[in-house]
Order: sequence, then C-alpha cells, then structure tokens
Amino acid sequence: MRLAEALAVEEIVTDTGRTDVGGHRMNWVESGIRKGKMIGFKSGFFILLLLGSTVSAATPPITALVFSPNGESVVAASQSGLQILDWPSLRREKTINTSLANLHRLCFSPDGNRLPVGGGQPAESGNVEILAWPSGELETSFDPQSDSVTSVVWKDNSRLLAASLDRDILMLNTQNVDFQRRYSGHSQGVSALCLLKDGKTLLSAGTDQSVRVWDCSTAALVCSLNQHLAAADRTIRFWQPTIGRMMRSIRLTAERLDIVWFKDGSRIVAACVDGRIRVIHPENVMVTGGLAAIDGWACAVAIHPTDPSLMVGGTDGAMRCIQLSTAKKNVSERR
Repeated sequence: MRLAEALAVEEIVTDTGRTDVGGHRMNWVESGIRKGKMIGFKSGFFILLLLGSTVSAATPPITALVFSPNGESVVAASQSGLQILDWPSLRREKTINTSLANLHRLCFSPDGNRLPVGGGQPAESGNVEILAWPSGELETSFDPQSDSVTSVVWKDNSRLLAASLDRDILMLNTQNVDFQRRYSGHSQGVSALCLLKDGKTLLSAGTDQSVRVWDCSTAALVCSLNQHLAAADRTIRFWQPTIGRMMRSIRLTAERLDIVWFKDGSRIVAACVDGRIRVIHPENVMVTGGLAAIDGWACAVAIHPTDPSLMVGGTDGAMRCIQLSTAKKNVSERR
C-alpha cells in the first residue's frame, strides 16, 4: 500500500469512498476551505481537457464534492449548504440546508442510500448529519465532538468513522445513534481518514504533521509516520503505510488543496491554490498533464464513477466539469 502525502492510498475503500487531509488548521477551518484528501484507486492513464459548463457566483468556496452513486448528479458543499447539480449540465436541481455552520466532508454510504455531511463550529462543536438519498431528508445527526468534523469514512452501512480537530476519531453507530469506539493519539487536530481494503486498518492524517496507522477493531495505534510538513511545502508523498515506509515524493510549483486518484489508479489529480489541476504519475512522480481550471483557488475535486470526467470547485462557489482525455499532455513541472 502507498500513501501520497499520507493523503492518497492505493486500493482502499470503495470507488465512491473519499477522505480529506489537512494542511493549515486555523485559516482553512474558518474559511471553510479544505487542504487535501485521501482516496482509493485501482490502475491506468488520462489527461484533462476543459468542457464548457461552469457555475460561478459571489458565494462561499466549494469545500467538498461528491458524485451520486449513479453518476447522474454531483453534490457540492459550502457554507451556503448543499447544492445538487445535474451532470454534466451543472443545472441546479435542489438546495439542501443543514444546521452546520461549516461543511467539510461528503461521503456516500457503501449501498448509496445515505449521505453524511461532516462539519461543525470551530472550537465549539463537531457534527455529522446523515441524509437519506436521493430525498435529502435528515435521518439522524451526531454532535459528540468538541471541534469541527473534518473527515468521515464508512466502515459498513451502519457504522462510520469521524475525524475531528479535537484530536480524536470516533466510530459512530447509526443504528443506536451513539459512538462505539474512540481513537486517540494525535497531538493536534485530525484532518483525514482512510480505511484500507482489508477493512481492518485505519489511516489518519493530522495537523500535527503525522500519519497514524490504527487497528480499526480495537482502536490500538499500530505505528506513526512522521516525515510530513504543512501543505504549504507543496509536496505530495507516497507511502506504504502498512510497513511505515515513504517510497517517493514530488514537490509542485503551487500548494495543493485537494487530491484524488483516477478510477483506474494510473494517476492522481491535484487541485491547487493557483486554480490549476495537475495530473501526477505515481511511479515516476512527474506532472504529466495540467490546465487552468478556475479563477482563484481550486479547493475540491471529484472523479466521476463511470465516465472519463471530473468536477472541480473552489473560490466564490465556482465549479467546472472537466473531461479526461487519453491523449498525453507534456508539461514542464517535474520532481
């Protein structure tokens, strides 16, 4: 197994499972901007070409994106709530208001019937609201943490794990609306989670610049990986977390705010503060493609579950759909 900046893990969870990673704590929590993410993948190759569809307005930044399980719509989170958009036209179909002051994380359940929203109020409360899909109606909510929930990942269809800036990770049981297990060990806030394919190994990334490996069933800490700097160092690191070894790294020319694996696992896509999307080869750690996606910061990116396309969102609520092409694009950025 490998981690890119402890953020992207090879062959993890499901195709729709995702996780966020941290960079700077105070600035991005208050503005609702995420600093990266972990997500599972498989193997293959593509580059990016712009499509014409965009949505832009003087609104809060897009902090999270996720495609519906059938790929017919995309859900976008911001401090204005949730927008349900038709894909690929980006026509707004529905707006869902939540009680959360800040929204940081979206992740469909394995069966695709529920959508948890993680967020809260910095230094006050961490909350997870679970919505029925596709109705968007509130099923249940949790508020067990004392700082914002930054990441959630499903263990199965009834249990999910929630990471918080209060330094703890909780396993939440949606059947009895209670927390089942606590994972403690980070010295600062936890900003990312990922469950390996074995279903037994949990990974977490924190603003203490460490990655922790846990036994998911016992909450025992297995090991800590500590060779990390803040997101501002512009570096993505690839790890084999089960043996605790960093394999390779690449430093970009701009700070990355979000990363995601192609569905076939051949590349990762990084969304960066300069509004560009960069395509990175995980083996030779070279930037093999890229383009200017939006004006301002590109804060969130999501890969479509079936067709060769993705969605990027960021500053002022801007969103754009991008198509992946099999043609290779050479760029000058390298390791």
